[in-house]
Amino acid sequence: MARWLGWIGLGFLFLGAAAALAVRLAAPAVLLEFNAYADPAVAVLALSAAAALICLAAAAGLRGQAARLQRALAEQAAALETERRRFIQRLDHEIKNPLTAIQIQLDNLQALDADRKPAIAEVRAQADRLAQLTRGLRRLADLEARPLELERVEIGELLDEVAELLQDPERIAFDVQRVPWPIPPIEADRELLLMALRNLLDNALKYSSPATPVQVRARDMAGALVVEVIDTGRGIMPDELPLVTEELYRGSNARDVSGSGLGLAMVQRILARHGGALELRSRAGQGTIVTVQLPYERRPAADKRR
Repeated sequence: MARWLGWIGLGFLFLGAAAALAVRLAAPAVLLEFNAYADPAVAVLALSAAAALICLAAAAGLRGQAARLQRALAEQAAALETERRRFIQRLDHEIKNPLTAIQIQLDNLQALDADRKPAIAEVRAQADRLAQLTRGLRRLADLEARPLELERVEIGELLDEVAELLQDPERIAFDVQRVPWPIPPIEADRELLLMALRNLLDNALKYSSPATPVQVRARDMAGALVVEVIDTGRGIMPDELPLVTEELYRGSNARDVSGSGLGLAMVQRILARHGGALELRSRAGQGTIVTVQLPYERRPAADKRR
């Protein structure tokens, strides 16, 4: 709106000047002697200039209001994010101690009452799931608050490290670009990037049949590192694709598999802090392609807290 008002104001000014020139050319003899009140050319030019000034002033005012609104929204978003992290930390503190006590008592009961072992084991499994959830929330809050420890990271070496941490590394087929040139190292926090890639590969293995392989491709494309994780698992429903990176969200066809619903949220936050991006393509019942894109050098604005 402000831009349009600015252009309208300039249009008034140019049209007024053109009209004034036309009046002068049409009646030069009459207008040899004039004053600001009697000369039509001056009157047209003055009115156009006034209209232009009004439009330009309105445009400047709107731009100022937009800038103030943008600053206020950014401050509000930062305050909400800070409060969210504090809430997660308080939640972890309030739940951790009682939950530990419950787990200890369940272990004691299981040792004393053999007849109720299955029921106690089920309760213990749910308590463990709750403990896993609180740990995940704490990790999510911590990784957003901690400063990045940047170093030069070779993606091939990092993928080798990830493979060593997985339960079924033999199911993964790695394809890292070597020719016509090797992939340059990237500037990244090694620990966080390891966490993100491990999470993606864990998901691919977990939601695929044990008999099917998972492909990992790393490429140098358009001045950025691109890593694809490809599986032939159960896939994600189309209407759920935009939601799976939200905290605690789990797809409708994944709820029979253990998990916290925090993994992809962590991956997205880690990539965002590195100036990178996460893209998911999936077909239910056929599989999923997860694409990670990372700049070789971290952009200065990438680590701003939200």
